[in-house]
Amino acid sequence: MKRNYRIIMLGVSVLLTVVFTGCEKSLLTVDRHGSSVQPDLYYTTVQQCNTSTQVCYRYIDWDSWWQTFNWRYLSGEAASDNAWIGNTYQSSHSTYDVVSQYTIDAGNDRNESQWIQLYKGIGIFNSAIEGISGSPIDTADKQRFTGELKFLRAWCYFDLVRNYGGVPLVLKTYLPDTHLPRNTVKEVYDQLIADLKEAAAVLPLKSAYAPADKFRASKGAALALLAKIYLYAEDWADAETAAKQVMDMGDYHLENDFGDLWDYHYKNGAESIFEIQTASSQNPPLPSSPLYMMNSVADAGWGYYSVTSDLENAYLSEKDSIRRVWTINKQGEPVAGDPDNKSFDGRGYVPGGPSPASKSGRFCRKWYVPKAERPSNGLYSRDDIILRLADVILIHAEACAMQQKTAEALASLKMIRDRVQLPTDMSLSGWDLINAVRKERRLEMAFEGDRLYDLRRWKDPAGKRVIEDIFGPNGSFVLYNTKTSKDVFETNNTLEPQNKGIHFNPAVHLLWPIPNSEIVASGGVVEQNPGY
Repeated sequence: MKRNYRIIMLGVSVLLTVVFTGCEKSLLTVDRHGSSVQPDLYYTTVQQCNTSTQVCYRYIDWDSWWQTFNWRYLSGEAASDNAWIGNTYQSSHSTYDVVSQYTIDAGNDRNESQWIQLYKGIGIFNSAIEGISGSPIDTADKQRFTGELKFLRAWCYFDLVRNYGGVPLVLKTYLPDTHLPRNTVKEVYDQLIADLKEAAAVLPLKSAYAPADKFRASKGAALALLAKIYLYAEDWADAETAAKQVMDMGDYHLENDFGDLWDYHYKNGAESIFEIQTASSQNPPLPSSPLYMMNSVADAGWGYYSVTSDLENAYLSEKDSIRRVWTINKQGEPVAGDPDNKSFDGRGYVPGGPSPASKSGRFCRKWYVPKAERPSNGLYSRDDIILRLADVILIHAEACAMQQKTAEALASLKMIRDRVQLPTDMSLSGWDLINAVRKERRLEMAFEGDRLYDLRRWKDPAGKRVIEDIFGPNGSFVLYNTKTSKDVFETNNTLEPQNKGIHFNPAVHLLWPIPNSEIVASGGVVEQNPGY
């Protein structure tokens, strides 16, 4: 899968003057390439500034499964109660296992890659912002391009802060060997809020873009990310306001059929607010599609991130058959939307069969591609939806529920449940309503990379983090898997330990470690999170 933004390579050469090269260097170390075009000689026309802005979109998610995309599922799902590491036919993935099992240390290479790639992107965005800010182009164009870049930078910082807590705010390019200390979480959020407000004020609506430009950040995208940041900051009133602005904008609508979102050909549809574009060509060829990473080895996959029976039970408890089949491919069941796959082979446990290749025999349907629609070159072009309207509606429901605005919260909750033909208990209020909204978020947004971060930020009425009741020696997820589960696939395949999450320590694991390479490169200016 190739990230595709119809870019001009001249713009790439300018921006790559600020790519941070090598994990042994500080996030601020900049290597200048002698053959690069000088920014003060390049940013002179609207076309040049537009090209440089377009180039930047590929760096929000980079272009390989093992970079930031992989961490979204390793951390966001496999370190939660939604997924296992899953791959039990190989023994060479210990760097993954320690994340899921909460035995990670500061030298973990997957964690380090996430940090490096996000700061690389931030450096590129900063360089483009500086180049465009000094350009002689029209003020309105300058503001729009800068708004797009600040949205991209805000997304990267949002991912950094919810993984690591306070991080260094790098808002311009620096000379080599410059080291900045960590800012507080509040300082980071305040900067992102300011940037996104500025972006929302100057960016066009999604509907105002030409078809070829639908990939670009819009006013709705800036407000949707702003609403999400307010939610994480527990600023319920502003989260409600920003979410409602998106909902009332008229640019977005829930798809009538939940399954349409996961159609291979779905691109920039009515529900999508921001998505990463892809193309089914790449040179050199690299099978980086999630179809490979998160699919059964029986179907050319790598067998990672198999779905837990605990997540399936959440759907079953709500009689949520629509979202269950569009979220989970289960061994022995037909695949939703694929008439050519009437019995999914998850390579899970079979009595008397070979050693199982999958912990649970279940994989994510959202990233599955029907057999008849797979391109012959093996490279896939299904876009990666980062923000969508259902997410925003659930942000609105949660923000209202937390403010005891019961009617408003119920109305938004009902919108989500109506689509999948589920009744809504309109008598819910207080913590019953809050918990119903939280459960709905799990059912709607499973395997979109948010689950761990939701569990970390949610609190019970006493202020205790919800994740503390799920993981640890007495956590509900751990006790379910070790004491009460009867799931035939999971309980009969202990190649991945059944006690996943037992090592969780709330004094340590509400954040991931700052990579040790960054601590060393900064000479200790960047300080480590507690417990690592």
